[in-house]
Amino acid sequence: MEQPRQRFKDASLLLVEDEIEARDMLARMLALNYPEARIYTADDGRSGLELYRLYQPDVIITDINMPQMNGIAMAREIKQIDPDATIVAVTAHSETSYLINAVEVGMDHYILKPVNYPELFRVLDRVGEKLTLRRLVAQQVAALRASERRFSTIFHATPDLLSIASLADGRLVEVNEAFLRVLGFDREEVIGRSGEELGLWLDEGQPGALLFELSEKGTVRDLEVRFRAKSGQELEGLVSADCIEIEGSPFLLTLFKDISERKRLEQVIRHQAQHDPLTDLPNRKLFMDFLALELAQARRNRKHLAVLFLDLDHFKQINDTLGHAAGDQLLQSVAQRLKKCVRESDTVARIGGDEFNVLMPDLAQADDVGTVVNKIVGVFQAPFRLEGVEVKVGTSVGISMFPADGESCEELLQKADGAMYAVKQNRGNSYQFYNSEINARTVNRQNLERQLREAVSKGELQLLYQPALSLGNGRIIAAEALLRWHHPERGLLLPEQFIGVAEETGVIVPIGEWVIHHACAQMKLWQDGGFDLSLAVNLSNREFHQPHFLEQTLTALSETGMKAGTLQMEIPERAIMENGASSRQNMLRLTEAGVAFCVDDFGVGSSSLQRIRQLPIAKLKIDRSFIRNLENPDNLDVVTAMICMSHSLKLTVNAVGVERPEQLELMQNYGCDEVQGDLIGRPLPAAEFEGMLARRSAR
Repeated sequence: MEQPRQRFKDASLLLVEDEIEARDMLARMLALNYPEARIYTADDGRSGLELYRLYQPDVIITDINMPQMNGIAMAREIKQIDPDATIVAVTAHSETSYLINAVEVGMDHYILKPVNYPELFRVLDRVGEKLTLRRLVAQQVAALRASERRFSTIFHATPDLLSIASLADGRLVEVNEAFLRVLGFDREEVIGRSGEELGLWLDEGQPGALLFELSEKGTVRDLEVRFRAKSGQELEGLVSADCIEIEGSPFLLTLFKDISERKRLEQVIRHQAQHDPLTDLPNRKLFMDFLALELAQARRNRKHLAVLFLDLDHFKQINDTLGHAAGDQLLQSVAQRLKKCVRESDTVARIGGDEFNVLMPDLAQADDVGTVVNKIVGVFQAPFRLEGVEVKVGTSVGISMFPADGESCEELLQKADGAMYAVKQNRGNSYQFYNSEINARTVNRQNLERQLREAVSKGELQLLYQPALSLGNGRIIAAEALLRWHHPERGLLLPEQFIGVAEETGVIVPIGEWVIHHACAQMKLWQDGGFDLSLAVNLSNREFHQPHFLEQTLTALSETGMKAGTLQMEIPERAIMENGASSRQNMLRLTEAGVAFCVDDFGVGSSSLQRIRQLPIAKLKIDRSFIRNLENPDNLDVVTAMICMSHSLKLTVNAVGVERPEQLELMQNYGCDEVQGDLIGRPLPAAEFEGMLARRSAR
C-alpha cells in the first residue's frame, strides 16, 4: 500500500463541494494521503469564503458550479484577500465562460470529474512543493535586509526563474537554480552574457518593452513574454522586474513565472468549448462561426455554398437495444466516415444527439455538391460493428444552397433541416435538396404553430366528452375529455391534425394546462349535479415529462375543487418507456393524492408488462386497431391474452373503439372491464353529454 504523503505538514486545506457524497469521499481521500494536513470543508462558495477568512487555509480545492456562490465568484473574492492564494478546481462543469473565467480569475489547476485521484494527488504534491518553497521564500525575504547569505538562499530556492543583470549592458551576473534547470543551461554558459546573446527572447521587441515599462513605472509586474529554452522549447510566462543596487551599481532583478501549463490549459478549454467531446468534431457554435465566415466569402467571390443537415435513421433503436455505449460508438464511427468522404475544405460538425451538419464552401456551381452527398449516403451502405454486432444504419440528408435558398446562416440551416425532415417523413436513408414544395409545407407548419399559440386566448379550443361503460354494472362510469380545434380557416380539426406540431414546438404544454383545468371544472359541475363519474384526460409524451406537470395537475384540482380520486391521467406507451426518475416520482405523488394512471393505446408501442409493473399504473386501454378486427382469430387471441395478463397484474382493462354489437359481446364474454366507442356513445359537447347522462339515469 502506498505510504501517506508528507506534503502539507503543518498546512491546511479547504475543500468546497456542494455534493455531500463527493465532498465526503474527497475529504477522506485527502485525510488518508495527507494525514498531517488540517482539512476544512464547506458546502457552497459563501461558506467556503467565510471559512477562508476565518482560517486562511494554504490551499483551496473547490467545485465550480455551486448554489449560493459558485466557485468562480468565491475564487475572485479570495484572490482579492490574497492574490497568491492557491486554488485548485475539481469539477465536471465545462461551460466555456466558467472554464475561461477559472483561468482568468487565477485558479492554479483544473481537475475534471470524475476525479482521477492519482492525477489530483500529483497536482497537490506539486502545490505542496510550491507551498513549501513559497513559505521558505517568505521566511527568507523577511530576513533579506539582515543577511546577504539568507538572500542567496532565497534566490536559489525560489521555484520561479530569477536573474540579476547589469543595467549598463544587460549581461547576467547571477541566476538561480530554477533558471538553469528550466532553460537547460550550465552556469558557465549564462554568466557574463545577455539574454539576446543566449537567444532567450522569442519576440525581439520584448527587452525594449521591459526596459521602457521599467523606466516609466520604476517596476514591472506580470509583463507577458515568451522565452526559448536552450533545447528550443518555447515557454510562456510573466516577467516582473525591479531595479536594485549592489555595491553602489544599478542592476535589474527579474523574475520569470512559467505559465506555459496555464496557457496550454486555456487552449484545451477553448477546444472543449468549441468541439463535441464524444466525436471531437466542431460543435454547433463553432460550425455557425465557420458558416458565417464562409458565407461572407461566398458573397464576395460570387460562389455557391451548401449546408447539409444529417440525421441518423432509427438511432434510438440502437440505444434501446444495444445500449448507450454502442450508440456512442456509432456516433464516433459516423464522424470518422463523414470526415473521410468530404473535401479538405469542408467542415463536418456534430450539433447534438444524432444530428450532424456539413458545410461545403467554394462551390463553382450547385451541381458540385451532388458528388459529395452521394458519397455521404454511400458510406452508410457498409454496416457498422457495434459491441461485436453488425448493424445497418441509414441517414436522411437535407441540403440547402446559397444563394438560391437563403442569404443568412439561420435561413440556410432551417431550410436544410426542412429538407431533411421531408426525407425522413418519406422513406429515410436518402437525401433531398430544399425546394418550393418543402418551403410551402414549412410556411404552413409555421402558420399552424402560430395559430396554435393563439388558439387558447382566442377561445378556439373545445372539449368533447366520450362515455366509458362498465361491463360489470352497465353504467357510464367515466367521461374522456377529447380536444377539438375550431380553426378559423380550416374548420373543425381533430387532434391528429395538429397535436404533432403542438408536441414538437412545445405549444402542447399551455394547451394541456387549458385542457385539464377546463375538464376538471366541468367534471366538478357534473359531480355537484349528482352524476357519479370519473374524468379521463389524455397526456402527450411532452406534457408528461415537462417539469411543472405535478404542480399543474395539483393546481387544476385545487382551483376547481374536483376530487383527485376521480381523475384519471392517460399516458402513451412511449411515455412509459422514457419514464425517468423525476417523472416516476411525480406519478407516485399524484397516485398518493388519489389520481389514477392509465396506459393509452396499449399494444401498438414497445412497452412491456414488466415495465408497467414497476410504475403505479391502474388501467390499460387496448388500442382500437385490435378491437376493429376482432373477427381475425389472431387479433382475438392477442386481445384475450392482454386481458388475462392485465388481470393477473390486477389492472383494469378498457377496450377502445367498440362500434358493433358483436364486438361488445366478445368483450363481455372475455372478461373486459370497460369499453368505449361509438356504440356506447360518440364524443359530445358538455351540454349534450349531460343530456345523454340524464336520459340514461331516467331509464
